[in-house]
Amino acid sequence: MGENANGKPMGEEEYDGLYAPGAKVLVVDDNSMNCRLVKSLLKRTGIEVEEAYSGQECLAKAEATKFDVILMDHMMPGMDGIDTFRNLRSSGSLSANVPVIALSANPDTDARELYNREGFACFLKKPVKPAHLEQVLADFLPEELIKSYGEAEEKVEGFNPDNYDIEGLDWDFAHIHFFDNETLKETLGNFRLMITRDADRLQEYYGKLEIYKGKIQNEFALSEYRVLVHSMKSSATLVGIVPLAGLAFLLEKAALEKDAEVISTLNDVFIKNWRSYYDKLKVIFPEREGRTTEFDKADFLAHLKKLADASEILDIDSMDPAAKALSEFRLPWDGKSDMEGLLGAVAALDTGSIETLVKKLHEEALKH
Repeated sequence: MGENANGKPMGEEEYDGLYAPGAKVLVVDDNSMNCRLVKSLLKRTGIEVEEAYSGQECLAKAEATKFDVILMDHMMPGMDGIDTFRNLRSSGSLSANVPVIALSANPDTDARELYNREGFACFLKKPVKPAHLEQVLADFLPEELIKSYGEAEEKVEGFNPDNYDIEGLDWDFAHIHFFDNETLKETLGNFRLMITRDADRLQEYYGKLEIYKGKIQNEFALSEYRVLVHSMKSSATLVGIVPLAGLAFLLEKAALEKDAEVISTLNDVFIKNWRSYYDKLKVIFPEREGRTTEFDKADFLAHLKKLADASEILDIDSMDPAAKALSEFRLPWDGKSDMEGLLGAVAALDTGSIETLVKKLHEEALKH
């Protein structure tokens, strides 16, 4: 639940649902799953949602566009949410003075006081609950943009979580963060695609900590490690995999306290358990395992171009189907690793890796 500057909970009154076509919201978070979720949760509201994955990108978008509300994650690599907020307020940009709502997975008393003191409109605890998100936005969007709901269409859902018993995954906990089962399934799919990528990156950062005689020598690597494990904790919490979230919490706390012993003890255990969910979640996504489309060079290259073009402007609605179409081709070369890497990069909205892998797959396709 959000709170305003004097600590009063926002949106306590009964609220049927938000519909605000024409409103523009910017969500700023380095975790692509959180950005995707907010965009998905707000689809039914008619709100136009844009994403920024760093403080720098937020400032650039705020310079070019007048948003009505900005949702700002606190813990981001490089320029964090507090520094971004301060720079935004002094920027003189089109969105310099719009309400900014802080997003935090750990809104303790000190953090709440900090948000209030800095001038944030309020804060929301991550993972964001759908009803709370709508309620808080209703408090801060311009009144003239808020309309009433029309007749809601009945939604037919094909995915039933009750059919799957996955070790460590608490469906009741996951449902706190989703309106419907299809959005939950989509988010779990993106989570699975990012498992290998996140595990590899965390192991890389761990290797750079330079632990010597029980002390961490590389402070920069420790900061990268802490931010990433915080993001992994948020992702695991979002989809209801409670054991992973608990281990990530312990590692994040240890990184904050520079406790090399705890990090050394738990790092490999956490990464092993994290990786195990790639196979544990396989039962939900059998279509990911098979390639059903005969390879046609022209068709394959056309989908690569669609993905490349869409990734340049972060058009998620075009990126996802293009990546899915590519993954279904039976490739005449051993491209499984590259294709899995591409799907993970698309899930993470990592345009740099997408560009690199698209180029590599393009070159391979031309040989066949």
